[in-house]
Amino acid sequence: MPANRNALIRYKTIDNCLRNRQRKWTLEMLMDKVSDALYEYEGIDKGISRRTIQGDIQMMRSDKLGYNAPIIIVEKKYYIYEDAE
Repeated sequence: MPANRNALIRYKTIDNCLRNRQRKWTLEMLMDKVSDALYEYEGIDKGISRRTIQGDIQMMRSDKLGYNAPIIIVEKKYYIYEDAE
């Protein structure tokens, strides 16, 4: 499976999680959701590493892919989208 498709699944899953403002998302929670999505869409059951999710979040924050996602860390633990004012 091309890594690009897996990356797209990861980005979309992280985005969907962070759009749900009813929850505070830890790195472990994001890892679980991304692992579930990769299994659901591609049958990949080996899980996902912390470093991969951290790298994905950094990539989403950057303008390299056009995301420029306003992802912030709250209380050194929770990932959320910064409030749009």
